Amino acid sequence: MKRKRYHVMIIREDGKQVHNRVLEWFQVRRHLTFLGSAAGLLVACGVSAVMMAGWTGSLLHRNQQLSKRDVQLQASLAVLTKTLDEAQTRLSKSQEQLSSMEELARQQNLVLPKTAGMGGPSPHPVAAPALPSAEVGTLASGIADFKQRADLIYKETQGVGNVLKPHLDELAHTPNLWPVKGFITSGFGRRVDPIEEGTEYHEGVDIAAPYGSPVQAPAEGLVIWCGWKQGYGNCVEISHGGGLVTRYAHLSKILVKPGMNVKRWQKIGLVGTSGRSTGPHLHYEVRRHDQPVNPQRYLHF
Repeated sequence: MKRKRYHVMIIREDGKQVHNRVLEWFQVRRHLTFLGSAAGLLVACGVSAVMMAGWTGSLLHRNQQLSKRDVQLQASLAVLTKTLDEAQTRLSKSQEQLSSMEELARQQNLVLPKTAGMGGPSPHPVAAPALPSAEVGTLASGIADFKQRADLIYKETQGVGNVLKPHLDELAHTPNLWPVKGFITSGFGRRVDPIEEGTEYHEGVDIAAPYGSPVQAPAEGLVIWCGWKQGYGNCVEISHGGGLVTRYAHLSKILVKPGMNVKRWQKIGLVGTSGRSTGPHLHYEVRRHDQPVNPQRYLHF
């Protein structure tokens, strides 16, 4: 079989032959195959470059979205942190208010009721901040609810404090404690004079107690007088406000000075038998607007 041959000639414009070659068919086919492969490779490289450019652009766009989302999350978390801090501050103030009232109540030998459950919608509901994800949005809703409850507790505590504190303060200045541990040997009112014949009007009560027993202030007040008083011996007087004054007589020792502010349970003297006395005891008076009243009305604790 006769092989196909191709005669390839290259001639310049002036007619002079530059190249003259005879190629057989398999050579032509090999060259064509090579050129086709090269062309295919170039096309594949072009397509790959286009795809790579598109993928890189997608990554850049995704990165921009993630950066924007991160900024949103940071801002949202800052809002949540602030809301949580505000709620914790509210609860701290509520605790301080309750502690203050409990301390006053403790001083009065009272027990405040346990905090009751509270609920109901807030008159000004706290809206959760808009967040970019459902998970963080759930957290925001929880924190907003916590803040709302903290505000409600704070409001309720303030209300209770506004009502209860004045009463506790008044009670703190009411002499309702026994000033000394003992028992009453002579009551308030007309009695037989224990030293001389006849009767007398006893303006207080006598509380028998061992010599040197501590005498405590039954309420907060201001020491307005202390020293020796005829018949009373060593004596202390405390003003509790509102015209209420208490008097402690026959002391063996005075532990306070005029002008001192005394607290409930504070020691003000020691039981003795100074002045007109038949033995160790405390003569205790309660006077309202300088008029004696029966101290037994106040001896509750």
